[in-house]
Amino acid sequence: MADSDEEYVGSGSEDEIDAHMVSSGAGTRSARKKQRGGATFEVSRTWESVVEGADGTISSTVEGLLEAGKRKRLLRDTTPLQRGIIRHLILVLDLSQSMAEKDIRPTRYLLALRYAQEFVIEFFEQNPISQLGVIGMRDGLAVRISDMSGNPTDHITAIHALRPDDPKGLPSLQNALEMARGALL
Repeated sequence: MADSDEEYVGSGSEDEIDAHMVSSGAGTRSARKKQRGGATFEVSRTWESVVEGADGTISSTVEGLLEAGKRKRLLRDTTPLQRGIIRHLILVLDLSQSMAEKDIRPTRYLLALRYAQEFVIEFFEQNPISQLGVIGMRDGLAVRISDMSGNPTDHITAIHALRPDDPKGLPSLQNALEMARGALL
């Protein structure tokens, strides 16, 4: 019997090869990977940290995770980074009928709008002299929500004004990309 992995390629099952490697002193599969320069990985089980509250919901755990995220952001190094370029960004939002699904509470649409507002705030905190524009996809058309601007309040107001509207139609990514390209030129 040979002692190298190369001679076993294509002959026998992995269990037979593993048994031979253990009996020949080569160790486990992860030991072989390390010998060959491969990487091993570790699985983190985040679901084990979820604990139900007294009312039977996990909202207290979610709030704790959000608070931990806020504390982590506050502890980050806040020394300003000097960047050599001014960023120009177009944010494209899906305003189509598929966003009315309630698989995420309250709806995908309202959650996407809330996250878009948070993104605008964080974008301008990190890139204070940059420009941002917002485009929506609705009814097979691209809709300009806010023009390219460096004022985050304009964008947040425009996104907030979308809340009463219902999502409708189909999205058109091509039209949105063409409008974004025109706005960036």
